[in-house]
Amino acid sequence: MNLDTNLTKGVDFAAARQAVNLNVLRRHDANILDILDSSSHVVVYDFDMSSQSWAKRGIEGTMFLFRRSVEPHYGLMIMNRLGIENLMILLTPHMEVQLLGEYVIYRKPDDSVQGLWMYETVDRTRLASELSRCVQLFVLCL
Repeated sequence: MNLDTNLTKGVDFAAARQAVNLNVLRRHDANILDILDSSSHVVVYDFDMSSQSWAKRGIEGTMFLFRRSVEPHYGLMIMNRLGIENLMILLTPHMEVQLLGEYVIYRKPDDSVQGLWMYETVDRTRLASELSRCVQLFVLCL
């Protein structure tokens, strides 16, 4: 009889991982209700308007798209593997989101532009669509 097999029999590892991730996110924002989607490796870039070029922001790690109990109801967080500064963006109806080449680009209300590069192409396409949908849901609720 293999003890390891008996201990893990019937355990839903995906649900357990999701619960742990949700608890971590709630340490940063207690209003987070659930995780809608994620990508395991995302790199954040800032767009410099004057030089018309992208620069790494020094934030990369796992990205979570989440739903909150208060406005704004949607947001994203990138848990930084490179340092202690995480990136949390609350989605607003004034944001523009689009998929442009290898980046998911968004313009924030202050007109700054950031790009998210994702290792997995399928994640990039899916999350660009989900981010756009969340911004649209916010607009429809106004």
